[in-house]
Amino acid sequence: MSTMLTRRALLAAGGITVGFGLGGCSLIPPIPKRPTPTLDDALGWIHRTPEGRFVLWCPRVEMGQNVLGGLRRIAALELGVGEEAVDVRIPGTGDIGRVKGTVGSDSVRELLVPLATACARLSDEMKARGVEPPPLRAISALRQPASLPHVVQPQHHALVTGAPVFAADVRLPGMLHATVLRPPWRQELGVELVGWNREAVQAVPGFVAQLSLPGIDGPLLVGQHPQALFAMRAAAAVRWKKPARTADPERMVDIDAVLAKGRFTKDSGQVQDGPWTVDLRLDVPMAAHAAIEPRCAVARFGIAADGQETLDLWCGTQDPFFMRDVMARDHGLPVERITVHNQRLGGGFGGRTVALIEREAAYAARAMKAPVKLQWTREDEFTGGFHRPPSSHRVKVRVGEDGLVSDWWHALSSSHVIFTSAGMPPWMQTVTDFVGDAGTARGQHAPYAFTRQRRSMQLTRVPLATGPWRGLGAGPNVLAIEAAMDAAARASRQDPVAFRLRHLANAPAGEHLADPARLAVVLQRAADRAKRDAPRIASAGERVGRGSPAGCTRG
Repeated sequence: MSTMLTRRALLAAGGITVGFGLGGCSLIPPIPKRPTPTLDDALGWIHRTPEGRFVLWCPRVEMGQNVLGGLRRIAALELGVGEEAVDVRIPGTGDIGRVKGTVGSDSVRELLVPLATACARLSDEMKARGVEPPPLRAISALRQPASLPHVVQPQHHALVTGAPVFAADVRLPGMLHATVLRPPWRQELGVELVGWNREAVQAVPGFVAQLSLPGIDGPLLVGQHPQALFAMRAAAAVRWKKPARTADPERMVDIDAVLAKGRFTKDSGQVQDGPWTVDLRLDVPMAAHAAIEPRCAVARFGIAADGQETLDLWCGTQDPFFMRDVMARDHGLPVERITVHNQRLGGGFGGRTVALIEREAAYAARAMKAPVKLQWTREDEFTGGFHRPPSSHRVKVRVGEDGLVSDWWHALSSSHVIFTSAGMPPWMQTVTDFVGDAGTARGQHAPYAFTRQRRSMQLTRVPLATGPWRGLGAGPNVLAIEAAMDAAARASRQDPVAFRLRHLANAPAGEHLADPARLAVVLQRAADRAKRDAPRIASAGERVGRGSPAGCTRG
C-alpha cells in the first residue's frame, strides 16, 4: 500500500470501523460481548500521575505477542515521550470499562485510533492546565521501526528474573489448594464414576477435604499445599466406567461418508458435472493447544462493608469480562460484586476464551469458605481443555484448455469452532447450525478467481471438546486449497507460482480478500527471494523440495 497512514487523517476520518468475526447465540447466556472500542473507553486507559509519569491500562491481555509493548509505543509516540515514561499494566475488570476479549489478532488495528486520540486529548488537557506537553509525533512513525531506539519491553525483566506475573504466582493468606479427578471421557457421553480410595486420600499428610460438587466433572480434593495434591491424586486411584459408545472423532468427520449422503450444513455455489483434473482428499487431525503455561486460577469469596457477598478471581484469560459474566451466572452475584484480576498468559491463542478452571476454583472456594487455588497439570490440559477439531477435505478441480480453473469444489467436514462444544450442549449447537460456523469455515473461500466454485461444509458434534485454535479453520482450509492448487498446476504442466498469479490477476476483492493485487505482489516477491538462494542439497535417502503456497485470512 502506498497511502501513508497519518494520525490526523485517521482522526479526521473518525477512525476505522471493524466488524467482528466471533458471534454468539441469543439463546445462550452468558455470551462473550464484543463492544467496539470508543474514545470514552480509551480515555479510561491512559492517565498521568502527579509525579508526571503516564499509566496505560492495556485493554488486551499479554500472552507472548507483546501487545503491552505495541500499545505502549503508540501511546508514547502520541504523547511525545520515551516509552520508558509509560507504565503499562494488565487491567482487571475493576480497572477499566468492558472491552472485547483478546481474540482475532486485531489489537493494534482496533485500538490504534481510540488510544491515539485519547493520548492526544490528554496532551490537550495538560496544556489547558499549564503543563506544556512535548510536541506530538505522527502515528506514521510506526512505519519506521528501525529509527526507534531499543527499549526493554514490558514484563521482560520480570520473566527472566522470575518476578510474579502469572496466576500461579498469586499467594493469599489462608489459601488452600485443590485438584479435580477428571474423567478421561466427556460427561455428555455417559461416563460414570465407579469410586476412589477415600481412606487413602484422607491419610495423605496435608489432606483437608474431598468433595463432590455440582458443576465440577469429578471429585474435588483439597489440600494445605500443592505437594499434598500430587500424593492425594495418586492415592485416590479413581475408577471410571467407560461410556458404552465412544466414536472416533476423525472417522465421524469422514468427508466421503458425508458426500455419500449428499447433505451439508452449509452449501453455496455450483459447478458443472464432468471429469475432474484433480480429486484430492486431505485429512487434518485434531490438535491440543498445549500452551507453555498450564492454566491456574485462584478464587476468594468475601463480605463487603455493606454486608453483601463479593468474589475475587485471579486467572489468565483472554476475556476477563466474559469470565465475570460466567461467575455472575454461576453464583447469582451482580457483576459489580465480582472482580476478575487478569494475569499474563503463558500462551493462549484461543484456548483461554472459555471458563474452565476458573469455574472449578470458584465452586471450590465457595464450598471451602476460603481462598482456593487450582493449578491444572499437563494431563488436565489435554483432558479438560478443548481442541482444534479434526477436519476432512475433498477438493475437486477442473482445469480448462486455457490453463485456468473452470470448476472448483471444496467439500469440508469438521466440527464446531466458534459455537464450541466446550461451552454449548448438543441441542444449542444444533440450533446454531442454521448459520453454520464462521470459525470452521474461515479460509475456505479461496483467494483465486475461478469460473465456477462451490463450497460445502458439514458440521458434526464429536466426542471431544472443540473450539478456537490458532487461526480457527484457516490453517486446515488453506492447506487443502494450496495442496489442490499445486496438484492442478502439476496436472496442467504449469509453474505453480505462475499458475497462482494467473488466478490472482482477476480475483475479486471481498471479505475473504481485501486486496488480491497485494497478495500477488507478496507471492511474487517471496518466489523471487527463494530463487536467490540455491536449494539445499539432499543427503542420501532424503528428498528436498520447495513449495509456493499463498493465503490470506480475515481479508
